[in-house]
Amino acid sequence: MISPQKARRSQLCIMHYALCIAMLFCACEADNLYSSAYCNFMFQASLFPTSALTRAVSGAGGDFCIVKAVLEKGTYHLKLTPNQGSYDKADLDLAMTTAIGNERINYNTMGKKMGLIIGRTYSGMLCAYDLQCPNCDFNYELRWGEKAHELICDKCKRTYDIYGEYSYVKSGDEGRPLEQYKRVYYYQDRGILSVQNP
Repeated sequence: MISPQKARRSQLCIMHYALCIAMLFCACEADNLYSSAYCNFMFQASLFPTSALTRAVSGAGGDFCIVKAVLEKGTYHLKLTPNQGSYDKADLDLAMTTAIGNERINYNTMGKKMGLIIGRTYSGMLCAYDLQCPNCDFNYELRWGEKAHELICDKCKRTYDIYGEYSYVKSGDEGRPLEQYKRVYYYQDRGILSVQNP
């Protein structure tokens, strides 16, 4: 017959084992929310202190910005579309004229097709998503919806919500959430924004 102490130890071991499995499952599930695709983007926010992108990453939360890299006459421009607020034209079309901005950055690695959505959630968490719709084979760009935290795909008609820490399909057919990049940092003291994955 098993003593009460041995039975109690067995129960504790089983509970400990179950807890470890649950924690491992939760960690894997959280990792699956992030993209495994390569992404490398750096922005010198200190050179553009009033730009829509700088305001989105340095604010308290709720501001996001669509960021697209476009080559014009040999110089890359970052075309910005904020989810809210009013800006001067110069704060929405940024010419990357520095050596880092135009020579040492490969904008082809800026998301699937040189476009990102970057900003802070309403709780202040810094996030970066791919601009292409994940449910349309990353071939259709998203645009801002009626609410500041919603994005729409005109192809599949899905609406994505980015209010919280992770995106989700708010309306339309069920599907994948937005492609989210894991390592997003804003070094305020140096004025550098970095989005890297994996």
